[in-house]
Amino acid sequence: MTEPTLLGPQDPPPFTVIGAQGASPYLLIADHAGQAVPAALDQLGLPQAELDRHIGWDIGIAGTTRALAALLDATAILQTYSRLVIDCNRPLEAPGS
Repeated sequence: MTEPTLLGPQDPPPFTVIGAQGASPYLLIADHAGQAVPAALDQLGLPQAELDRHIGWDIGIAGTTRALAALLDATAILQTYSRLVIDCNRPLEAPGS
Protein backbone atom coordinates (compact mmCIF):
# COMPACT_ATOMS: atom_id res chain seq x y z
CA MET A 1 0.00 0.00 0.00
CA THR A 2 1.37 3.42 -0.91
CA GLU A 3 0.87 6.51 1.20
CA PRO A 4 -1.33 9.20 -0.33
CA THR A 5 0.50 12.31 -1.42
CA LEU A 6 -0.72 15.87 -1.41
CA LEU A 7 1.14 16.87 -4.57
CA GLY A 8 0.00 15.52 -7.89
CA PRO A 9 1.80 15.40 -11.23
CA GLN A 10 0.26 18.72 -12.29
CA ASP A 11 1.51 20.57 -9.19
CA PRO A 12 4.80 22.50 -9.20
CA PRO A 13 7.76 21.24 -7.14
CA PRO A 14 7.87 22.42 -3.51
CA PHE A 15 10.90 24.64 -4.06
CA THR A 16 13.07 26.25 -6.72
CA VAL A 17 16.85 26.45 -6.51
CA ILE A 18 18.48 29.56 -7.98
CA GLY A 19 22.21 29.76 -8.73
CA ALA A 20 23.08 26.29 -7.48
CA GLN A 21 26.68 26.78 -8.58
CA GLY A 22 27.03 30.21 -6.95
CA ALA A 23 30.48 31.08 -5.61
CA SER A 24 29.21 32.92 -2.53
CA PRO A 25 29.42 31.17 0.86
CA TYR A 26 25.90 32.45 1.61
CA LEU A 27 22.70 30.46 1.16
CA LEU A 28 19.54 32.54 0.79
CA ILE A 29 16.18 31.06 1.74
CA ALA A 30 12.78 32.55 0.92
CA ASP A 31 10.27 30.39 2.75
CA HIS A 32 7.08 32.27 1.83
CA ALA A 33 8.06 33.07 -1.76
CA GLY A 34 5.20 31.28 -3.47
CA GLN A 35 1.45 31.28 -3.42
CA ALA A 36 0.71 27.97 -5.11
CA VAL A 37 -1.89 25.61 -3.66
CA PRO A 38 -1.88 21.89 -4.57
CA ALA A 39 -4.74 21.00 -6.90
CA ALA A 40 -5.98 18.47 -4.32
CA LEU A 41 -6.72 21.37 -1.93
CA ASP A 42 -8.93 23.21 -4.45
CA GLN A 43 -7.46 26.67 -3.74
CA LEU A 44 -8.38 26.10 -0.06
CA GLY A 45 -11.83 27.33 -1.05
CA LEU A 46 -10.42 30.82 -1.56
CA PRO A 47 -10.60 33.10 -4.58
CA GLN A 48 -7.23 33.95 -6.14
CA ALA A 49 -7.57 37.52 -4.88
CA GLU A 50 -7.22 36.27 -1.30
CA LEU A 51 -4.12 34.21 -2.13
CA ASP A 52 -2.65 37.31 -3.79
CA ARG A 53 -2.74 39.14 -0.45
CA HIS A 54 -0.07 38.98 2.24
CA ILE A 55 -2.01 36.20 4.00
CA GLY A 56 -1.05 33.91 1.11
CA TRP A 57 2.65 34.76 0.69
CA ASP A 58 5.36 37.34 1.30
CA ILE A 59 4.78 39.69 -1.60
CA GLY A 60 8.05 40.64 -3.27
CA ILE A 61 10.34 38.21 -1.45
CA ALA A 62 10.87 35.98 -4.49
CA GLY A 63 12.04 38.89 -6.64
CA THR A 64 14.15 40.35 -3.85
CA THR A 65 15.79 36.99 -3.19
CA ARG A 66 16.48 36.39 -6.89
CA ALA A 67 18.07 39.84 -7.22
CA LEU A 68 20.16 39.40 -4.08
CA ALA A 69 21.30 35.95 -5.20
CA ALA A 70 22.43 37.43 -8.52
CA LEU A 71 24.27 40.31 -6.82
CA LEU A 72 26.03 37.97 -4.39
CA ASP A 73 26.49 35.06 -6.82
CA ALA A 74 24.75 33.03 -4.13
CA THR A 75 22.54 29.97 -4.11
CA ALA A 76 18.92 30.63 -3.14
CA ILE A 77 16.01 28.33 -2.36
CA LEU A 78 12.49 29.67 -2.91
CA GLN A 79 9.53 27.84 -1.42
CA THR A 80 6.69 27.43 -3.93
CA TYR A 81 3.56 26.90 -1.86
CA SER A 82 1.41 29.40 0.00
CA ARG A 83 2.00 29.84 3.71
CA LEU A 84 -1.68 28.87 4.04
CA VAL A 85 -0.71 25.37 2.85
CA ILE A 86 2.48 24.95 4.90
CA ASP A 87 4.38 27.30 7.17
CA CYS A 88 8.00 26.26 6.69
CA ASN A 89 9.04 28.27 9.76
CA ARG A 90 7.49 25.61 11.98
CA PRO A 91 8.15 21.89 12.58
CA LEU A 92 5.68 19.65 10.72
CA GLU A 93 4.23 18.43 14.03
CA ALA A 94 3.46 21.98 15.23
CA PRO A 95 -0.27 22.76 15.21
CA GLY A 96 0.36 25.99 13.27
CA SER A 97 2.41 24.27 10.57
